[in-house]
Amino acid sequence: MTRRLAPAARGVLSSRLVATGAWGVALIRLWLVLLAGQMVFYLLLRVYLRSQQVERLENRWDARHPDLAGNSAARRAFVAKAMAGFGRSLRARLAVLVFVLPTLAVLVIVIAVNWQ
Repeated sequence: MTRRLAPAARGVLSSRLVATGAWGVALIRLWLVLLAGQMVFYLLLRVYLRSQQVERLENRWDARHPDLAGNSAARRAFVAKAMAGFGRSLRARLAVLVFVLPTLAVLVIVIAVNWQ
């Protein structure tokens, strides 16, 4: 037993669903664009932080071993061993805030603009 709606009521219901669905799609699209931008920025920041750490370690090696300065197997081994724990360092963990802070900022802005 299906209940039929009057043509005017069908139009109102369908327009509400379309408006709600479009808003949800727009929000998902905004989130995906934000996520893609954050991912690119995070990868670039991660590469930059790693290169800075490698540079610091190479300078430390050169200062401690002036006779072995330059690209040597011992220097590469020293840098590789020191970089093994870099992913667990505070600096590397703080880079994850690239995902958290902009997402929270957009969420707060969306809530503030749409507050009724």
